Amino acid sequence: MTSTSDASAFARRVAWLLGRYMKVQEELFKPSLGKILRIPGLYRPVDYGENRRILKELLSELSEVKSDIRRLRPGQEESVSTEDRFLGVLRRYVSQMGDAVEMLADICGRLKTRSEGGVYARAEYKRDMAELREAQRKHLDTGAALNEMLKELERGGA
Repeated sequence: MTSTSDASAFARRVAWLLGRYMKVQEELFKPSLGKILRIPGLYRPVDYGENRRILKELLSELSEVKSDIRRLRPGQEESVSTEDRFLGVLRRYVSQMGDAVEMLADICGRLKTRSEGGVYARAEYKRDMAELREAQRKHLDTGAALNEMLKELERGGA
């Protein structure tokens, strides 16, 4: 049986990784006056290569978390605790988040290629972004389920 403190530690670790992911998304997609006006000296182009590197590092860390959860979660038990169910859903969330991170890393790679004179057609970009948004929706839906489970854990489980 997994303890509430183990489940909480994993949840905090995943929340920290999510924060890093969101920071990269903000860097890439948040509109700013500098991006719009591109005034020399004020405009700093997005470093797609660095963002891709950060995302690849994040993918590795998410894989570690998934493995750590798998090692902690017991095999087949007759009664599965709330904490164990939470970790199962958290592992699914991490997997889905990893899918989204990988897609965004690929988009960054293609944008970097385009910024260096390569080809990345607008239609391809739109398709890739639609797929990314769908992957993000799935992981956010699972995140909502995790939040409900977390409330249950805080109430003492069932």
